[in-house]
Amino acid sequence: MTTIIYGVIQEYGLSHKKLQEIYAHNEHVINNLPTSDSWPPLSKEMFSITKNDKLTEGPNLEYWGRTIHFAASLKSVEHEWTEWKAKFENLLQNLCWTEAHVHFKTEYTGVISFKWRVDLSKWSIDDLSTTPITKNFWHYEDSENWEK
Repeated sequence: MTTIIYGVIQEYGLSHKKLQEIYAHNEHVINNLPTSDSWPPLSKEMFSITKNDKLTEGPNLEYWGRTIHFAASLKSVEHEWTEWKAKFENLLQNLCWTEAHVHFKTEYTGVISFKWRVDLSKWSIDDLSTTPITKNFWHYEDSENWEK
């Protein structure tokens, strides 16, 4: 059975004084993901970062921060959701972000959605260099109570 897994991570953006540091940090993390990963995979080839084209005029693609998007077509990865989610949350702990969404679509379940949101009353961008965004700084929810 085919499972399409896709989603987006919203970078911490706006016109913050650390914006270029955030961009460089997140690009470094994504670029250092493995190119080959054990099952279930979470690898560099799955990810891309939306950027403004500095050479031409056009719409601002970085309004409120850039988006880090990802996708893959895999064989029944929903059966290893717990393992994939652990890898994804490890990635989140290494990035600077505000919200993340993961969706998977299987041939028999339809679309299942998951959401992570940083609690900015607990974590501040000023903590970037000293405090990673760990689980105690975010809220997690799934649309179908998938894990229960």
